[in-house]
Amino acid sequence: MKDSKETETSVQRPILMSDHDQKEKLSPVHKLEGNSRNNFINHVRPRFISERVLSVFYTFCLGGLSFLAFLMLGITGILLMFHYQPGASSGYSSVLTIGSVIPYGYVIRNLHYWSAQIMIVTVNLHMVRVVWTHSYKPPRQLNWLVGVGLLVLVLVLDFTGYLLVGSQESGAAATVAANLLKQIPGLGTALAQIALGEPSALSGSTLVVYVWHCAVLPLAMLWLQLYHFWRIRRDGGVRPL
Repeated sequence: MKDSKETETSVQRPILMSDHDQKEKLSPVHKLEGNSRNNFINHVRPRFISERVLSVFYTFCLGGLSFLAFLMLGITGILLMFHYQPGASSGYSSVLTIGSVIPYGYVIRNLHYWSAQIMIVTVNLHMVRVVWTHSYKPPRQLNWLVGVGLLVLVLVLDFTGYLLVGSQESGAAATVAANLLKQIPGLGTALAQIALGEPSALSGSTLVVYVWHCAVLPLAMLWLQLYHFWRIRRDGGVRPL
């Protein structure tokens, strides 16, 4: 019985290590494993976990909360797509229909809206936490750039969602954005057409903005998030440098 307990302890002990043990044991293991870090199973369930990173007060789970908000946005967004019709004359009226006629449409639209606002807050706080803990330093500089790209996508998604409301305010915002893009020499007019289509001063809802908001940007963001998660483990997890 004693031998079996010792064997069990020796097997389980490497799963949870202090930072001191990690400095001594983790680096040689990483050298021996080589390409095994790319293995999906080792990524999902790593062999070594630092005790410090298990504390919620180190990351505050801001990345996980951001991803949870993204999932909520995807679910509610798909439900809204069944009834939303993009266009200068149909965008705002379909929003009113969703909020007043469609069963639980008001709840779904509010969940979508507030999930977007929560995601903006958590992503920005996540970036602040990364800067505060110096987690942008090598070997994580590439993942830092990925995170900056995700922040930009979050802001663009929120802006395009605002345009799809189709109100006069969204039309004014689309007009300002289009005029800013047109100031770029040579490519400005083409970029404005590609990014916004032809919004009117009374409505920012266009088919082009709808495609960007519902297909292109979410897919790009999903791919970058999955790569971001993989890169975190690839660079050694979220343990302090």
